[in-house]
Amino acid sequence: MNAKSDRSSRRLFHAMWLVAAFATSSGGAHAQTATVSGPRAVGAGMLHLNVTNIEQSLRLYRDVLGLEVVTPPGQPRPGAALVSEPGAMLKTVVLGMAGSTFRMELVEWSGTPLKPQQQRIQDPGAVMLAIRVRDIDATLDAVRTLGLRVLTSGGMPVVAEDSGGRRKTVMVRDWDGFVVEFVEGGAPVSGVTMYVSVQDLAQTVAFYNRVFGFGMPDPAEARPTPDRIHAYFGDKSLVTMRAARGTFPGSEITLNFQEFGAPDRTPVRHRVQDPGGPILPVTVQDFPAVIEQVRANGGIVGAGETSAPLAPDARSSWIRDPNGILIQVSLPRQRN
Repeated sequence: MNAKSDRSSRRLFHAMWLVAAFATSSGGAHAQTATVSGPRAVGAGMLHLNVTNIEQSLRLYRDVLGLEVVTPPGQPRPGAALVSEPGAMLKTVVLGMAGSTFRMELVEWSGTPLKPQQQRIQDPGAVMLAIRVRDIDATLDAVRTLGLRVLTSGGMPVVAEDSGGRRKTVMVRDWDGFVVEFVEGGAPVSGVTMYVSVQDLAQTVAFYNRVFGFGMPDPAEARPTPDRIHAYFGDKSLVTMRAARGTFPGSEITLNFQEFGAPDRTPVRHRVQDPGGPILPVTVQDFPAVIEQVRANGGIVGAGETSAPLAPDARSSWIRDPNGILIQVSLPRQRN
C-alpha cells in the first residue's frame, strides 16, 4: 500500500479507535514485527457477501449509504462451478465508492437449499463494515425506516472524543446479520473498513502470516472491554477484547481482526451459498505451499467441516481459516 493510501486508511480507522488501541498499545515483545516464513498472496479480490435478496440489500447500501453500482445485477446464472447442486443459480451486483478502491459484491443464490446465518459480533467469522457518513442522524432515520435493528445501547449514536475530535458512532445489523458501523464525518459516504471477529487472535495472526505472508506482529494480551465498546454493540457480555490488522500482499485489501471474550461464541460455518456468509478470493504464487500451510495452521482445505484431498494438479480450492471464513485460493490465471 502506498503512503497516500495508508494515510487515507488511517483516517478511516477512527471508527474503532479503541479496538485498534488494544492491538498497538502494549509494547514490548508483542510490538516486534513477526517473521514471515510462509508463502505469499499476490492479490486479493473484493469482499463477497451472500444476501437473501439483492434488491432489499441495495435499499441500504445503495439508496441509504450511497455506494455506487459498478456492475448492475443481471439475470441469475448457473452456479455449478461453485457449488455441487446442479440447479443452483446466482445473481450478483458489484458496489463501489467514488474516489476509493473499495469494491463489494452482493451475491443472491436460488435453486438450492439455503441456511441463513445470523452472526453476532463476538462470533468467530462475523464480518463488520465501518462506514463514515456525513449526517449520522439522517442516516439512522433512514435505517429505521427500513426496519433494521440498531445494536447501540438506547438505539442512538454514542458520542466520543478521539484524535479526530468529537464523533458520533452507531452500530446497525442488516437483514443478513452483517454489522454496519456508521461514524459521522467526511463526505456523504467515505471509506469502508472491514473487520472480522475471530476465535483466537494469536492463532489467526499466525495463520494469515504463514499462509498469506501478512507479517503481523504477535498480538497483545486481551484486556477488559471498555464501557464505550459495550455501548457501541449494546452487549455487556463482551468481557475482553484485542485486535490486529494486516493487508494481503499485492493488494490494498486490509483486514482488521478483533477477538471478543464472551461466554457464548458460535463460529461461522456457512456454505458457499448461505446468506450471511462472507467469502474472499485470494490469488497466491505457490498453491501447494499455501495448502500445506492451511493444513498445518488450523485451517480446513475444502468447504466442508474437515479437510478434503486435492488433485495433484489442482490450481484452486476453497479453504476455511480457523474462524470458518471461506476463502477461495487460486493460482494466477494462465494466459493463452
